Amino acid sequence: MYFNKVHYSLFVIIVFIRATPSVFAETQCLISNNTPGIGALGWIEPRSRVIKVSHNAGPEGARVERLFFQEADRVKSGDKLAVLSNHNKKKAEVEAARARVKSLEAQRIVEQVALTFNKKEHLRYQSLEQDSAASASLADAKRLALEQSEANLKRLAAEIANAQAEQKVAEAELENMLIYAPISGTILKIHTWPAERIGENGLLEIADLTQLDVVAEVYESDLLRVQAGQKGCIHATGFKQSYHAEVRELGFLVRKNDLNDTDPLADRDNRIIEVRLTLEPEAVTELQHQILRQVWVRIAP
Repeated sequence: MYFNKVHYSLFVIIVFIRATPSVFAETQCLISNNTPGIGALGWIEPRSRVIKVSHNAGPEGARVERLFFQEADRVKSGDKLAVLSNHNKKKAEVEAARARVKSLEAQRIVEQVALTFNKKEHLRYQSLEQDSAASASLADAKRLALEQSEANLKRLAAEIANAQAEQKVAEAELENMLIYAPISGTILKIHTWPAERIGENGLLEIADLTQLDVVAEVYESDLLRVQAGQKGCIHATGFKQSYHAEVRELGFLVRKNDLNDTDPLADRDNRIIEVRLTLEPEAVTELQHQILRQVWVRIAP
């Protein structure tokens, strides 16, 4: 009886040992040139893409006065990122424009009072003229005063409209002295620091790192074998493991490949189409510091 129990226990252990590799084989993501499927080079990229934030201060450029965040800081969409050096000057221009509008509106109020008075005087002298109680010249003077008031009001209305337009331009230019976050995400790299002028690289780069993609350069001849929903694996030298991915979208443009294989015999002029794969959530935490890193991609058939 004891002998049978021992044999039974050994049998269970042997079965478990033999079954274990097959179980892990289903969960592991393996990449090999011998693995069937479609191979490609690619790179890690946030779902949001890496956004280069610059300025809208005109062709003359702008100098940074103050930065409110540092690299690796998380920001929300609409957060103020920086103030440019001309902010105080533009603010003064806005205040001057508003003061001009108020001055012209005050002049219009005075002219409206004058118009009301001149209109009454014109009507009164017009009735007196019919009774020959007033001279025709005096009645004409009252009529001209009325017409002058009406003309002044029209002129002031045009000046006020022009001043209000100038105020809106000044307010827009003031707003351009502030740079806001276009998305919620993480500041990856600051290119321009306070006292420096913003150049071609812009102010900074930002991305949402909560979702990562892999952009694979698939040969145009292999595109017909790829469709959304296919599973894939990615790997790179130094990775502790391979990561699962899933094809999400196929590109539309055929172009030359940007990435080159280390193989000296590899074709450098292949025509490719970009295919985006969504990385598994586990990879987000481990790979968010390796944005734009080159990886190998294999898409299962």
